[in-house]
Amino acid sequence: MDSETAEEIKRHVTEGLRELRTELRTEIQEVRTELRTEIQEVRRHSGVLGEGLRELRAELRTEIQEVRRHSDGIAESLRGEIRLVAEGVAGLDEKFTLEFKNVREEIGEVKTLLRLSYDDLDRRIKPS
Repeated sequence: MDSETAEEIKRHVTEGLRELRTELRTEIQEVRTELRTEIQEVRRHSGVLGEGLRELRAELRTEIQEVRRHSDGIAESLRGEIRLVAEGVAGLDEKFTLEFKNVREEIGEVKTLLRLSYDDLDRRIKPS
């Protein structure tokens, strides 16, 4: 793979992370909205936030922490996969470089043999 492919993979992964962040933000916003709605209901019905509000806040914090852990795990996994792809690209680059070098050497040898053959033919055809 060339650097353009590696950059494309990097862009793809970065785009995936952005989408994940957007989804997580949306989910967090939905949880916040639900929490606000529930708080308003509690205030309207009882006028007292008390223990119920503390529980809701604790649940929200727990959910946020779970989402963060999940997104951190996904990001770390993607970093590992990107490293593997980059190592593979580097390995392929080394292999192709070596193979091209070998092909060039072989072409040089073939050219030399062809020159020798043509020189020999020229000597045979032209009278001395």
